[in-house]
Parts: sequence; C-alpha cells; structure tokens
Amino acid sequence: MISLDGTPDYLIDRFLKNGVLPANGAFARIRKTGAYAKTMYAINVASTGPSHISIFTGASPGTTGLVGNSFRTKAQQWNEPAYTAFRKPYAAESIFQAAKRQGKKVIALGGVGIDYSDSSRMTDRMLMYPSIVSASTIFNLTAGTEQYIVDDQHYVRLNNGSTGAATEIQLGGGKKAGLWFYLKDTLEDEANMLKPSYKIIIDTDSLINNGYAVSLSETTWEVIRILHAGKVYNISSCLFESSIEKGRFQIYLSPPAEVYGYPQDFMERMQQSCGLWPGEPDNLKATSGVVPEEVWFEQVDRLATYSKNLILQGMKEENWDLLFGYFSTLDDIQHRYTLTDKRQLDYTAEQGLRPLRYQQIIEKWFRIIDGYLLEIMNAAPAGTSFVLFSDHGMIPTHSVLLLNNLLEQSGYSFSKNEVKAVPSGNSAHIYINPEKIAPENYSVYLAGLKKMLEHFRDEKSGELVFELVADSNSQKKLGLFHAGHSGDLFVSCRKGYSLSGRFIPAIPNLVSNSFDRELFKDQEEEVRTFLLNGTMNETGRAVHGCLAKVRKGQSVFYAWGGAVPAKKLKAVHSVQIAATVSKLLKIHPPAQALNKPVF
Repeated sequence: MISLDGTPDYLIDRFLKNGVLPANGAFARIRKTGAYAKTMYAINVASTGPSHISIFTGASPGTTGLVGNSFRTKAQQWNEPAYTAFRKPYAAESIFQAAKRQGKKVIALGGVGIDYSDSSRMTDRMLMYPSIVSASTIFNLTAGTEQYIVDDQHYVRLNNGSTGAATEIQLGGGKKAGLWFYLKDTLEDEANMLKPSYKIIIDTDSLINNGYAVSLSETTWEVIRILHAGKVYNISSCLFESSIEKGRFQIYLSPPAEVYGYPQDFMERMQQSCGLWPGEPDNLKATSGVVPEEVWFEQVDRLATYSKNLILQGMKEENWDLLFGYFSTLDDIQHRYTLTDKRQLDYTAEQGLRPLRYQQIIEKWFRIIDGYLLEIMNAAPAGTSFVLFSDHGMIPTHSVLLLNNLLEQSGYSFSKNEVKAVPSGNSAHIYINPEKIAPENYSVYLAGLKKMLEHFRDEKSGELVFELVADSNSQKKLGLFHAGHSGDLFVSCRKGYSLSGRFIPAIPNLVSNSFDRELFKDQEEEVRTFLLNGTMNETGRAVHGCLAKVRKGQSVFYAWGGAVPAKKLKAVHSVQIAATVSKLLKIHPPAQALNKPVF
C-alpha cells in the first residue's frame, strides 16, 4: 500500500494524455497491465487525517470518530484546544490491526494513526511519521575567543550572542536542549590540490574532545540526532550564509521532530540504510522569505527521496505480508503552486507568466514521483501486489474566510464562548456551547445560525460561499455524524474558498490569499501577519477538506501486480480500499469495513 497524499485523479489523467507522464512510467504501466479507477470518491471531509483513517478502516468518519483534521469533543472543556486526527484514537479496526490479528506480518513506514500511543496503533515493524514539536530556528553565530586543539585539529567556539553559553533549542512542552557550535579548519581536495577550507561543527554536549554530532560544509545538509528525556528528535541543519573573514555564520535548523521506530533493531537497520529523517519542507519560513524557494525545493526533494528509499529498503526485509509507505510530496507542491483560478491573487504575477511557471513545477514533481513509483515496482519481490491511492485531491483557492470572525459579526459570539468553528481546509464543524445557549433557546439559535451561513455571500462576486450547511440529520446522510465529536453544524465551501479558525476582528472576514509577500505588502499589518502565518491547508493556493462530489477534490486508485486483474474500473470509494487489500491478502476485512472490494 502506498499513499500519494493529495494526488487528484484528474491531473494524472491529464498528464498521461498530454505526455507529461511518460508512456513507460508507473501510472502508464498500471493502466496497461493493472487496475485503475475512473475516479475515487474520498470521504465527505477529504483531509489527510480523517481520509487516511477511513481508508485504513473502511469506515466513515461517523464510525471512526475522526470527523475532520481538527475537531472538538463534547467531553472537553470549551477553551481547550481542538484535537487532531493525526494523534486522536479512532473507534474502528484498521487493515493493519486486522492483518496482524489474522497472522500476517505488517511493516508501516509512516502514516496517520501509526504511532506508539497505544498497542493497537502499532505494527510488527514500524517507523512513526515524525511529530513536529516546535518551529525551525535561524542562528547568527560569531567566532568567539575560546579555542581548542583536539587530535591536531583546530576548533574555534561560535557563539549565539555575546555569551559562551549553549545555544538552546525548543523541543516542545517546555523541554529544551543545548547545542554547541565550532569553526574547524580543514583542507579540501580541489583538482588534486589541498586548499584551506572550514567546517561548522555542531555538538550536543559541551565536550568537543569526545566527538561531535555533525560536520557542516557550505553545500551540505546534515541531520542532528538528539536524545532528550527518553525521546529521540531529528533536526536538519544547513549553512545559509558565511563570512570566514568576519567570523560570521548563519545556521538554519529545521523544526525538531520526534522520531520513533519499533522494534529498535528495525529502526536502526532503516536508518543505517536510509539515514535519519530529513524533515518536511518549511512552509512558514518559505512564506516569510527566510527559506529561499530553491532551499524549499531541496527540502521537498530530500523528503521525497527518503520516502522512496524507506519503501525500497522495507521491501528487502524478511517475512512481511503487508507494507505501507507514504509520499507527502505532491500534497506539499500543490498547496504552494496550484495557480489555475483567475481570481487568485498570484494569477497575473510575473507579467502573467506565473501560472505557467507554477504548472511546470507541478508537472516536474508528478514526473519525479511517477519515476520513484516505477523504481519501487521494479524492485519489488516477485508476486508483490501494489495498491496506490490518494486521500484527497486539491481545490484552487482565491479567498480565505475567517469563520469565527463571521460568526462574531453576525451576532453569534465567539468572544463570549457561545459558538466556535473548527475548520479543516474548506470545511468546518461549528460547535454551540451548551453552557451559554440554554436548551429552550437552542433550536432558534441553531436555525438562525444555519440560515445566516446558507445566505452568506462574497461581497466581491455576489456568490454564495457555502456549498453545504448541514445539521446532524444531514451529517448522518454524509457519513459525518459522530455523537461525541461532530459539530452542531458542518459547513463546506464552494470551490475557491478556504476556512480559517483564527479570530482576528481587525481584519475582514474574507481575505485574498497568497504566499507571496510582495502581493500583500500594502495590506494592513494584521492582514499581512495573518497571511505570513498561514498554514498550507488554510491560506494555501490550494486546499482540501471538500465534499466527495467536488471533482478536483477526488482522488486516485491504481493497483498492479500479483493477483490484481487488468481492469478499468468505474468510480470507486476510498472506504473500499481496506476490503480490497484484505482480498489480496486472503484475510477477512477490518471489523467495521465496508465489505465490498473494488475488484
């Protein structure tokens, strides 16, 4: 099983037809000799967390309890933060659990709902998708006066500020770790001649004479491994700027991420072959301009290559029946570079050439992933069956609606804790606080809120913003209602709109979105700050979380090899994947799965 996060089927169709994807690539091969669906309908809140769990379990969000990427529960206090589908327990058996229960050996290499929080979320061998615990950091270092000679090597201490204390990094939850930086003189072999050069040494303790963590040059990335309070963290490091003459150096450290593997010897084998986890592309720093575009692409490339290598190495393991791998690449690329709607703020940028440039970037990365998949297919053990799928597609966006702003300004008070919207891309659950709205007033309050949302229009275009405003009865029909987790209302936008849960009364309800600072530099400071801090599925140029019927939000299903028939399928549903994989494994499907394989 390989998840291709965010891959829309309509783009695969287009790229195969126009030659962007080669005739001898992975997708073309599957179309000739395997099975593929005309389209695949995701669940009705097509976002990464709930979509993957429904794929793994074969059950709807109403059954799993994961009704959005973010959501509340009726048991939590009103002002507690929303839960995330990436870590919240779910109330259904997964294909991994079902396979293990029936004696199959399972390897999972990342993925939603695969972690160490409970034994039911673990597989026989696994690497948890790393959990980001804090933001990335830029350190501006200067050469100090402390110098050391170790094994005839000269080291100069680099300081962050005027003191010689350790440079601290945040590991989340108030935890901190120290790093020590040094300048090391060295010699580089250039055209068979040794020339003076230097390295930046990063260490996790204060003793340079007992070794160090990594050695950075001007052109390399290195991953730092930190062990702290019984947990392991990976941080990628890169030298952004340097002046050996002035003794000044700028070091970038990626967001620290907790990593976990089970059992330990499996994790060690994978790391020995594939290296340490390189980190995700740093979107916030890219939007602020701290991470240049070319560096952002380096980050995308490093993670994509690592994801491929994990699968290749995982297939070399002995005694496995089911292996799961994951690529986030196409999701990352489309969030930043989808530019196909003339209403998008970026559409006329670069003398009107930006849409073409962005299109070519997307095409390039689809080709790269197609090539990686072909490499994996060619390397697989004889008789291996592949099931390739995506969790959702991507919807181009031109405007972000601050939904809690709208509620407040329409008389439904967020600030007084009456009501709260928790979005997931272009959909949201809206919760009414029973401690503020008395039972005898609830029906009138709900009806008024529903009517307001149904009639809300974009002032610029005059169009209605919401495709759907659903009460609990309508949510049941969509497979979205969970008694403990669903909102009193569920809303889903028309294409072109995204939702934010941030409450910022100083800015308009609707904001034209972009990641390009130049395009919103003349906006009010609050608007600029909002966009600079926007997440990919909030202010991205494309988002997900839509209803299953939205064409560009639909996903892919491709299968090949082993017992997979050569067959063109009609439209299928993502909740059929668990039963399909079960059929290929010759086991019973997960307990709550829709027992209807696609072939």
